[in-house]
Amino acid sequence: MAPLIQELIAAAGVAGRICVGLVFLAAAAQKFSHWRILPAVIANYRLLPHAFVAPASALLPPVELILAVMLLSGFAQGWTVLAAMALLALFAIAMAINLYRGRTMIDCGCGQSFLKQTLNWSLIARNAVLAALLLPSLGAAAVSMPILVAGCSAGLAFALLYLIANTISALPRPA
Repeated sequence: MAPLIQELIAAAGVAGRICVGLVFLAAAAQKFSHWRILPAVIANYRLLPHAFVAPASALLPPVELILAVMLLSGFAQGWTVLAAMALLALFAIAMAINLYRGRTMIDCGCGQSFLKQTLNWSLIARNAVLAALLLPSLGAAAVSMPILVAGCSAGLAFALLYLIANTISALPRPA
């Protein structure tokens, strides 16, 4: 593979890890700060037996935080990237099941408690895009400092764009 393409893939891998790491960090922080309502949000999906709701709500924020730290630290191994992709896919599947059931008016629990988002297909597409951003990381090799800086800058920009788009999509629509 040409060196330029290898460098672009490496930068894309860094950018994806930074972006998704920041998204998970923000989501974990929101879940930790609103831990009392998280069991109700999870239960509202009606996918888990009642006995599993409390353990799931206790485990989800630390798992998101651990994945965020691993992705942001640069020590993300293939299993970390795969675990993050699997968690994003799990969230998307849970949303898709509820959309197929016609349950669109429940809160997605995506982490922005001040702007509750109801389920819609764009949230599933968003999770697919976030997972796709991690794909270049699966073949990641060592990166040079300029590539690391470029990837971190791009990842931060992607994360900010994600937050802006997420906030805009959560705003109430005029009647």
